[in-house]
Amino acid sequence: MIRQTLLICFVALMFTVSNTGLAQKELGVFNTMAIGLSASTNGIGVDVATPITPHFALRGGVDFMPGIKFNTDVDVELSGEFAELYPDPTIDLEGGLGRASGNLLVNYYPFKKGTFFITAGAYFAGSKMIKIKGHSDELEEYIDKTGAAGVVVGDYTIPVDKDGNVSGGLKVFGVRPYVGLGFGHAVPQKRVGFMFELGVQFHGTPKVYTDYGDLGTAFEVTDDSFTKIIDKLTVYPVMKFRICGRLL
Repeated sequence: MIRQTLLICFVALMFTVSNTGLAQKELGVFNTMAIGLSASTNGIGVDVATPITPHFALRGGVDFMPGIKFNTDVDVELSGEFAELYPDPTIDLEGGLGRASGNLLVNYYPFKKGTFFITAGAYFAGSKMIKIKGHSDELEEYIDKTGAAGVVVGDYTIPVDKDGNVSGGLKVFGVRPYVGLGFGHAVPQKRVGFMFELGVQFHGTPKVYTDYGDLGTAFEVTDDSFTKIIDKLTVYPVMKFRICGRLL
C-alpha cells in the first residue's frame, strides 16, 4: 500500500513538473540558455543569455580589449628659477588602452515573431580609459634643483614627480549606462544564431588624472583644441557581431 501510494505521488509530481515546464517553454520564462561569442568595439566578448518572457531576454557578459600601446615624445612645461637652463625639454611617454569590462543588458523584442530588438543596461569597468607613464633623468635632475615640471594635457598639467616619473591619463565613469538596437535573438530558436547590434555607452566627459601629486593648471596659455575635442567625447560607440549557441 505504501509503495503504491509513493508511486502515485511520484507520477503526479512528474506530471506537475512536466506541465510546468511546458508552460514555461510556451512563455519563454528561463526555459533555456545560450552562450555567445562576440567581436565589437569593446573587444572580444563572451556572454550568457536567457529569455525572461517572449518579449524580453537577459544578457550578461565580459569583454576584453586587447592591449594597445603607443610611444611618443611630448613637450614638458617647466617652472622655477632654473627653467632657462633646460630649453625645450621632452619626455618619452608610453600609453595604453587595454582593459576589461562587464555588462548586464536587457533585450526588448517589440514584435513577437521578429528579430529586431532594443536593448538597455550598463557596462562596468575601471574608470581609467587611457593610461600614460614615462621617465626622464633630465627632469629628475631639474626637479632636484627646486624646479617643477609637468606634461600639459588640455587645460591641465600632469606633474612629474621628484624621481622624474610621470603617470596619469584620462578617466571616465566606472558604471556606464548603455542603449542600443539590433537584429537577432539573444537565445537562438535553432541551435546556432547570429546577432548584430549598434549602441552607445554614456561614459561622461573624460577627465585628466595623475598618480603623483595633484593636477595643476597649465603653466602658460596653451592651445585648448584638445580640451574642446575631449569635452565632446561623452559617449563611446559600440558595434557588435555575435554568434551564439543554445544550450537547452
